[in-house]
Amino acid sequence: MAWAIYLPVVGISFMVAWLDRKLRFPLSFPRDVDQLQGRKDWLIAELKKNAALPADAVVAACTVTPMDQSNIFRSDAAKIAISYTSDGLEQTLMCFAKFAPSMGTVWNKTIFNLQLNHIKESWFNEYFIRQDAIPAPRVFISKVSAATGNLCLVTELMTGDTEYREAAYDNLTEAHLDMALDGLATLHARYWGDTSERMKRVLPIDDITVYFFDSLVAGSWSAPARTVLVKSWTLMNRRQTVLHGDSRIGNMMFPVAPDGRYVMIDWQATRQGRAAFDLAYFLVLSLISSHRKMVEATSKNKYYECLLAKGVQGYSRQDFEEDYRHACLCVLVLLSLPMLSGEVSVDGFAALIFVYGMGVWKERMRIMFDDFDYSWMAQHYGLTEQQARDAVCEMLDVIQKRLDGISSASDIKQSLVEILKENNQRYDYEV
Repeated sequence: MAWAIYLPVVGISFMVAWLDRKLRFPLSFPRDVDQLQGRKDWLIAELKKNAALPADAVVAACTVTPMDQSNIFRSDAAKIAISYTSDGLEQTLMCFAKFAPSMGTVWNKTIFNLQLNHIKESWFNEYFIRQDAIPAPRVFISKVSAATGNLCLVTELMTGDTEYREAAYDNLTEAHLDMALDGLATLHARYWGDTSERMKRVLPIDDITVYFFDSLVAGSWSAPARTVLVKSWTLMNRRQTVLHGDSRIGNMMFPVAPDGRYVMIDWQATRQGRAAFDLAYFLVLSLISSHRKMVEATSKNKYYECLLAKGVQGYSRQDFEEDYRHACLCVLVLLSLPMLSGEVSVDGFAALIFVYGMGVWKERMRIMFDDFDYSWMAQHYGLTEQQARDAVCEMLDVIQKRLDGISSASDIKQSLVEILKENNQRYDYEV
């Protein structure tokens, strides 16, 4: 049943992506930074329409500066500086513009579109971030083509913020850790139990999708591993609140100046689900393992207390702890499945970064599962303790074998070492 639904969808999506790459279908908005350079009048008009610029603003200069796609994982993006005069005062508006990736193969674009990444990102920016007090950059323009997956998103530029390097940072301060926990709790509490009409704009992952993933690994995964796949994902996608869905430290920005504030960015994985998924995803994948071990218990306490303080009711501490354990297993499943973990849509430099980053995440998952409660897992998944341990080891091995395959196919490790040395970046596997 799942295959009968998905195969035609995959074929149609690939054809649309191929035709759009060849014909560049006309859109009502710029499709990339190059087009934005030639449509500055459109940009200024849209910014005035959405009150990002005053209606009486007289623009003296509008500068669009492209960003290096290899440094921002292939997104086609730019910084915008608009100098203008309003009510006799000279001012400057700084913006960030993001478009669908223009790098990569047609298959890359197809996978992106199949996951509805830019539709989800645009909808959440347009219908939620604009209206609600959640930790995100202010939205000025949000346009998307449902047919082709093209995106035009313009937000404020977070000039007073900093980012931590993905998978390698010297020190995540306690203050910044608390900001991340409070930010996740703020997002989750805002939409807890929300059944309003606009929630239809936040797409859940239906059970049929989970069973499709299960069918993909039917010939290669053991029965216990498939049991963990289906049950953890089914549980984590029960509707409770809105998830960021990719709540790693690389998708967070932290204030370092008086005009800065904590925000989460890249809302393309937004969906409905269980709040604990975002928390587990952040703590296990973002924190260096030695740091996580020191702060995991207190971080869970702080997050849970924040939920209650922000108005969440009827969610017991026991339910929260249960959800967190299921969430850790669900994160492992996510990393084990190519369609979800991302390697099916990376190539070139992106593949270099993918192999390194996924290797670090796999190691952090391994360390976390060294101390996992396998008695609990056996009880809740209908397995013996040995089957539970074997299922976890199997999924970790799946990740490692695929990384080894990518590495050997492209001599990726040496290339990555050379690139990182050139940029004086410290990217070491933790052991």
